[in-house]
Amino acid sequence: MKFYPIPDPRRSLVSRDMLADLRKTGIIPHNIGWFVNEQHWIEATGVGASVDGPAKFWRDNATIYNPKEHYSYLALDRNPDGSYKRVNLASQSPFDGFSDPSFNVLSVATANFYRTYAGHFPSIPRLVVRSMNRYDAGRLSFVPGPTEDYPLGFPLDDPTGPDNGKRWSFPSSMALRFHPQTGQPEAFYWEEYGRAFPIDWTPKLPPLPGTPGRLTDDELIGILGGILDSQMSLKDKAAAVRQLALR
Repeated sequence: MKFYPIPDPRRSLVSRDMLADLRKTGIIPHNIGWFVNEQHWIEATGVGASVDGPAKFWRDNATIYNPKEHYSYLALDRNPDGSYKRVNLASQSPFDGFSDPSFNVLSVATANFYRTYAGHFPSIPRLVVRSMNRYDAGRLSFVPGPTEDYPLGFPLDDPTGPDNGKRWSFPSSMALRFHPQTGQPEAFYWEEYGRAFPIDWTPKLPPLPGTPGRLTDDELIGILGGILDSQMSLKDKAAAVRQLALR
């Protein structure tokens, strides 16, 4: 299966292939222009980009034709030191993390996946909603310095509406994780994860009442050899082997 790294423009962990992959998955909103650097922008448009304001390697093209006052986007939440915030799914009360606002965005099916595989995901990246005015949403800037994070989705309805804008463009078939070694946020299709790491749901019987616990491999083979070498009838041997299988 494939994991899709979420670019971190503050650490220059961005490539055109990463952006192309995320656009195919639907994580990059269709109305957002994402760019790796100024050269990427010039090659795409043939013109130079503005350097007005803080660094921001993306723009919302909807600002050209949709003259609303404010725009909202999903992004990965950060701590004051720039590290990514985490949603804890492995607390003593395992459902505490599922009350995080991130699960107003992630689908119910994605939440159920996390409940099933909670042992694989002690924490996941936290999503946050950020708003900006029309000018900031539509501008680009490749000046040096801390760069505005790329958006991961936009609202499909009014964030100020009666349901608080709980419908977002983030794909319902995808989940997020931190890479186990690098800690970089990644997206993936949770159905593919389930196929790659299937759970064996076959019922397992406990030890018979009044008997010791599970036998070691050596004990199991030794007892089996004793049954086969015994003077019991074939029927009794078969019954003994079946009984041994429960151990």
